[in-house]
Amino acid sequence: MDLQVRSEARGEWEVVVVSGELDAETVPTLSEHLERAVAGPVRRTDRVVLDLADLQFMDSTGLALMVDWHRRLGGGLRLASMRPAVHKLFRLTDLTGVMSIHETVGDATAEPH
Repeated sequence: MDLQVRSEARGEWEVVVVSGELDAETVPTLSEHLERAVAGPVRRTDRVVLDLADLQFMDSTGLALMVDWHRRLGGGLRLASMRPAVHKLFRLTDLTGVMSIHETVGDATAEPH
């Protein structure tokens, strides 16, 4: 399965909707999309929510990408709507206490930066 990525502005936040599979082959697609989101000529932001509701699969390269962006954006990166299998990766690697993980996109965008 391929990876599809699209963005939409929601208040101060750029919501990046990720669907499909995030693995070594597709990580560059999401990485390039995030680069454009934070440094784009039209809209620059340091507040990104990754909507993972339709992410079917993620391997360690996807996890590494999210950890890298967490370091780059700090509190400006939030993860939302994870499926249980994806959330399990964060639990197994003890990242649930490190990353900003929310039940819904609405929860992620509602909390102050």
